Amino acid sequence: MEIVAREARIGSMRRLDVGLGITAVGIAALALSGCGEAPRAAPGPVAAVAEPRPRGKERVSPIVPDSPRGPAPQSAVRPPLPESFAALREEALALALALRERHPAAPEPIDLEATMHDRFGNLAAATRLWEEWLAEHPDSAEAHLRLGKYARERGEETLAVEHLEEAFAARPDLPGVQVLLGESLTNLGRPGEAVAVLGREFPATARNPNRLTLLGHARLQEGDHAGAKGDFERAVAIDPASAHALYGLSTACSRLGETEAAAQHQAEFAKRKAQSLARDRANATARLDDMPALLQTMGGWYQNAGQIDLAGGDKAAAERDWLRALDFAPAQTAALSGLVDLYRRQGREEEAQRLVERAHNARPAPERRP
Repeated sequence: MEIVAREARIGSMRRLDVGLGITAVGIAALALSGCGEAPRAAPGPVAAVAEPRPRGKERVSPIVPDSPRGPAPQSAVRPPLPESFAALREEALALALALRERHPAAPEPIDLEATMHDRFGNLAAATRLWEEWLAEHPDSAEAHLRLGKYARERGEETLAVEHLEEAFAARPDLPGVQVLLGESLTNLGRPGEAVAVLGREFPATARNPNRLTLLGHARLQEGDHAGAKGDFERAVAIDPASAHALYGLSTACSRLGETEAAAQHQAEFAKRKAQSLARDRANATARLDDMPALLQTMGGWYQNAGQIDLAGGDKAAAERDWLRALDFAPAQTAALSGLVDLYRRQGREEEAQRLVERAHNARPAPERRP
């Protein structure tokens, strides 16, 4: 990222290597908030739709005998899977709109719809959703976190810090906020504040190698080379393959005069970085307009919708969501588990057992060793 480039330019000056953003800019990004998303393309502006518009040609998904989804006699017939990118986007946004209407007081539907806009390349629409939510719920840590993340993606680091500080003050253990705030502060040349944020250990981040790596880089910027070395060593102990931590450890050792150790860590960094670049090239085809990837994403969105509906007390809607999730992604284990549990709680044991059996039959047979 920005700080990695600064390291390469300045040379012997005090440097900082923080190539650890959640955006795919510069060195490969780190997965910080549980959003392991595929690289996002930008197919064009997206407008939220109130109702699905008439779709074009659609393909009927073939019935696979060993599909993990069992029949649901009491459920309405679901439409075939969309064939086009635009039709799939329409269905996704219609799902989000329906969720918002069913659960107007919950932030989760807002998050899901904003995620959809974000993944479909419309960051402005995602931002507007959370801005509207924040206007009605000024204490929402989730809104500040998302707006901070989107501001970072737009390159507005100062605005990002403002939102992230609000989120961190309200909920310091909110997933992702600590690392994002610490990185933004470091990017702005405020390492002391970054150390104060990243140095706090919460149960969810105590052994997070990304946090420790960023903390080491903030200490490097402060000139605390020994402290930075300790942070990088802890990060490498947790994740020996972390190229970012290895690079930082090499830098810290070099500044401490430990030339032999620095050379060893530099060599290991070069090896890990080459492997990372090879993976990036191999995954370059996983774009948003890749229909198989989009179908899997839709399955995940319907799975999330089912959880939202179930939490809101709408079991019938949850069932529909999870069945649709399995239309898109037959191996969606979370949706499958949700359905099995729902059926058993409703006394629909036969349907639950049918799902379990079909899921078992769908598993690939174990390889036989000679």
